[in-house]
Amino acid sequence: MKICAIIAEYNPLHNGHIYQIKKAKEIADAIIIILSGHTTQRGEFSIFNKWTRAKTALLASANLVLELPTIFSSSSAERFATAAIKIIKELNCVDILSFGSETANIEKLKEIALICKEIDKTQKMKELLKKGYSYPKARTLAIKDKENILNLPNNLLAVEYIKAALKLNCNLFFQAVQRIGAKHDETKKEEKFTSSLYLRKNIKNEQILKKYIPENFMKFYKDPILIPENFIFNSLRTATKETFKNIQDATEGLHNRLYSASKKATSLEEFFELVKTKRYTLSRLKRIVLSCFLGINKKNIPPLPQYSCVLGFDSIGQQILNKIKKNENFLFSTNFSKIYKNFQYSASIDSKATDFIFLFEKEIKPCNLNFKIKPIIIK
Repeated sequence: MKICAIIAEYNPLHNGHIYQIKKAKEIADAIIIILSGHTTQRGEFSIFNKWTRAKTALLASANLVLELPTIFSSSSAERFATAAIKIIKELNCVDILSFGSETANIEKLKEIALICKEIDKTQKMKELLKKGYSYPKARTLAIKDKENILNLPNNLLAVEYIKAALKLNCNLFFQAVQRIGAKHDETKKEEKFTSSLYLRKNIKNEQILKKYIPENFMKFYKDPILIPENFIFNSLRTATKETFKNIQDATEGLHNRLYSASKKATSLEEFFELVKTKRYTLSRLKRIVLSCFLGINKKNIPPLPQYSCVLGFDSIGQQILNKIKKNENFLFSTNFSKIYKNFQYSASIDSKATDFIFLFEKEIKPCNLNFKIKPIIIK
């Protein structure tokens, strides 16, 4: 059985994602989704809970959905990609990685990935960072990316996936599915496909949703999770310098700037304006805020994930699951209690994110549901 993996957020899943799954099915017998939990790579909470998003993935023909732990799902593109590839490697059954990209030229993406793998060691990169450029901008300039491959978000992640696979010796065939329609972060509508961002901004507009989401999925998108920013902003106002110092992305003395802004700002938007410079991207700052809110201390973050919680599967996924559970070096489990027992710190962050997100569903749910909700099973 040829197996293809897709790394996704599905925030929310739409026709563009379904198109990618169909393209993957053309060259594979089974699809495994590595799905972000309740937080996203751009430092935000997902608009639907992870079990709802896992169910839509399974209904869109995926066979097995595994969770990318919170500590890694809300991290930089490099750490996000490396963590997901680590899970794929530990599965020891995946042949193909499918990803969407603005550039369908795999050889070009591989070429850039090889350059990026060594770029951090170069004098040019060090000089650009010293000049105050953000890491993504400095890297683009250092590799002389005249085609602006890395300036496009799906290309950026594609390069990081390939780079991580090289780094972890994970032998995969790569399928680049050309992105059609709106770009990843565009808010305009298109005839056939649009971006998840556009749908999130119009999540209560049924007419727009119907155009880009299958009709049988509409029932899952009725009650989006919309979080008032002051709940998160309050964690900044009460944070200490030490709190900011212990956040993964708050390097190069940034913690002082964060602390100062947290005491001056009267809104999350103002906080970002006070801190943001050409060196610190908004996505990076959002991840810092999320880490502050969830209490993610860099001293306790493992270099790579050590487990993945099973969110859902069908009969084919069950067959795959029976094989991967035999891995003694990495825990794949349907039992969150077992995960928590072995990896308490990381699992506690997963649980905290779940407790918080369920506070904003239509009906508030009790705490500790990570321990109680069973995987979605499609028969």
